[in-house]
Amino acid sequence: CTNLSSITIPEGVTSIGDAAFADCTNLSSITIPEGVTSIGDAAFADCTNLSSITIPSSVKSIGKRAFWNSTSLNSIIIPNSVTNMGWATFYSWASSQTINIQGYTSAPSGWSSAWNADCSATINWGQ
Repeated sequence: CTNLSSITIPEGVTSIGDAAFADCTNLSSITIPEGVTSIGDAAFADCTNLSSITIPSSVKSIGKRAFWNSTSLNSIIIPNSVTNMGWATFYSWASSQTINIQGYTSAPSGWSSAWNADCSATINWGQ
């Protein structure tokens, strides 16, 4: 999928599968509709050009390494609907990147204890 630059996931889709867009190095933006409840393992891994993504409030689960090496995302908002977060979801994020987490002051019990393993991003709780 190296030529894929943007995608709008259609209404009615409820999950984004494991590695669905992994290694889509030219993917720069994605629109995820309300109704999607899960983002699979490594779904956007190594999407090094991804600069825009919105996670809707319907998402409850984000898989391990889902945003691994997504180096062009300046920031991401994790809605308070996310009750499960996998290991190393934001692996290799740099200090110049920001993770805004809505509604929580710390990781809920359903989040892996290493959800931010090898991640240097700024984490803003309760945003």
